[in-house]
Amino acid sequence: MRLSFVFRETFRGLGRNFTMTIALVITTAISLALLATGFLVTKVTEDTKAIYLDRVEVMVQFDQETSAADADCSSGPCREVRELLDGAEGIESLTFRSQEQSYQRFVEVFEDTDPQLVAETSPDALPAALHIRLEDPLDTSPLDPIRDLPQVEAVVDQADDLRGAVENLDAARWATFLIAAVQAIASIFLIANMVQMTAYNRRDEMSIMRMVGASRWYTQAPFILEAAIASLLGAVVAGVGLFLGKEFLIDKALQGLYDSRLIAPMSTGDIWEVLPVMTLIGVFFAIITAEITLRFYVRK
Repeated sequence: MRLSFVFRETFRGLGRNFTMTIALVITTAISLALLATGFLVTKVTEDTKAIYLDRVEVMVQFDQETSAADADCSSGPCREVRELLDGAEGIESLTFRSQEQSYQRFVEVFEDTDPQLVAETSPDALPAALHIRLEDPLDTSPLDPIRDLPQVEAVVDQADDLRGAVENLDAARWATFLIAAVQAIASIFLIANMVQMTAYNRRDEMSIMRMVGASRWYTQAPFILEAAIASLLGAVVAGVGLFLGKEFLIDKALQGLYDSRLIAPMSTGDIWEVLPVMTLIGVFFAIITAEITLRFYVRK
């Protein structure tokens, strides 16, 4: 088999269908970039969850009567709650903070950012509370035994805000995957159309080659390579777009959130990890699409 002939015909076909090749490269690039973005958003979501879960806790707040009378969790109502939770499965640690300690902590947090709020808040406005770290901050079932006790005023779960943020990131991820799927369908039809047009233009040449003994693979290889090369070029364009988008758009827009550790940053290494997967997926589907098209279009 003369591979030089296969590659020569491949690049001739790409040049002959130049405008369609460009359209396929662009469509494939958009599709693969969106697919890679979905993977990157997934990574950012997991990293962001890790940031918040590392400092999330649950507060079991006591009613006013228990808060005012108990400075060290020695009263019956407080001990009852603590004994139910201390050492229970799923509880990592728990710390009691009295009404006075809760107020002092409140002052430390807000005295610089909102001094007026501190001045307007009385020392008895904040309840005593048990501060609990869970082994899985998103699973609050270990707290079920104490939720309905009369001395428990409220169970404040800081992970609620995290769940909302994660749901928003998940929604963005699935939306990206959906758009990528639509673009992928467009790419598949473009590949099929390009293969059909090229095969039609070379139908006489293919028939002659088959009559003199050329194998099916030998005559059809240029079409498959055309689709693979166009998809590979699309992956390169998508990769360049991802790096440029990160450098000039994402990093600049989210730098404040990165610095405040409100969201995990997307690193260059994350993009490098996604690129091979994205490229393989694009080339694989291009080859499969071209092969299926040829089997249906070229019967002999």
